[in-house]
Amino acid sequence: MIIGGCRGPGWQVFDADPRLGRQIRDWITSAISGHDCPVDAADAALVVTELFSNAVRHGPAGGRVLVGYCLWQQGARLVVCDGGGPDTPRLVEGGQLAEGGRGLHVVDSLAARWGSFRPTGAQAVWCDFGQPLHAAADDAWAWLHMVLSVCTLSPGGHHFSGHADWHAALTASGAEG
Repeated sequence: MIIGGCRGPGWQVFDADPRLGRQIRDWITSAISGHDCPVDAADAALVVTELFSNAVRHGPAGGRVLVGYCLWQQGARLVVCDGGGPDTPRLVEGGQLAEGGRGLHVVDSLAARWGSFRPTGAQAVWCDFGQPLHAAADDAWAWLHMVLSVCTLSPGGHHFSGHADWHAALTASGAEG
């Protein structure tokens, strides 16, 4: 969907399986490369892979992970959500040889800004590339809250893979239009 120069949101829900990292990288690279925005697709792909890896590692075992994007002429926003691990994502200070803890340093060094929040039943980590998105939080995340209202990321929840399943669920529930 392209509205007012923005493309998206686009999202897919994946099993929390570390072997899917390449598929996610390729999907984000294709989305960014197909839109005229000043974002390095390789940097975005590296960051989304780090965020997905963290979601798999720190989210509930057997859960699912939502990966999404919104692109505009000056930048891009990526978001990765898991079913809500126990901790808040944060930069970990440690040596270069420390096991783990470097993923958010990669995000911090490549993204214009990043953060996290907890929508109901999930943990979301987002980052902006290029010119950061300046929008009220309620506006910027409305689509994500709608998706999560019909698709849980916890083990055993409703599993919708993307736009078509989500749209059908919203229509059936009366939540849309």
